[in-house]
Amino acid sequence: MQNVELVRRFYALVPSLGEADANDDPARFDWMFGDYLDEECELRYPGDYPEGEPVFRGREGFAQLLAMLRDAWAEFRLEPERLIDAGDHVVVFVRVVARGSASGVPVESPVAHVWSIHDGRATSIRIYRDLSEALEAVGLKPD
Repeated sequence: MQNVELVRRFYALVPSLGEADANDDPARFDWMFGDYLDEECELRYPGDYPEGEPVFRGREGFAQLLAMLRDAWAEFRLEPERLIDAGDHVVVFVRVVARGSASGVPVESPVAHVWSIHDGRATSIRIYRDLSEALEAVGLKPD
């Protein structure tokens, strides 16, 4: 349950992209990597995203990710709906709520984030479009 609380606190502190000032990113990365993420933490997108299967690693990678999101989205926020304890992993069912920068089109999409936790900090976060696949990745059966 300790891992679930770590992840829950992280989502509670992350502002939506529309509320976040890019000038605050260095300080944001200090608390993210200081309290929640391992310095080499990697975030991995699924292979069916248009960019292929991009992997963002460490502070530099997360800075690239934020820049990419800011280019694509005028608004972007994560709404965690369910957190599931899976030992060294936490599965989070997340609703992504966004609005395209160029198009202005609103988008809502359910995804899952699978966090891997070691020594109280995340070592990886993997994003899945298929919620059942995320559960299976950590050895759980879908509902």
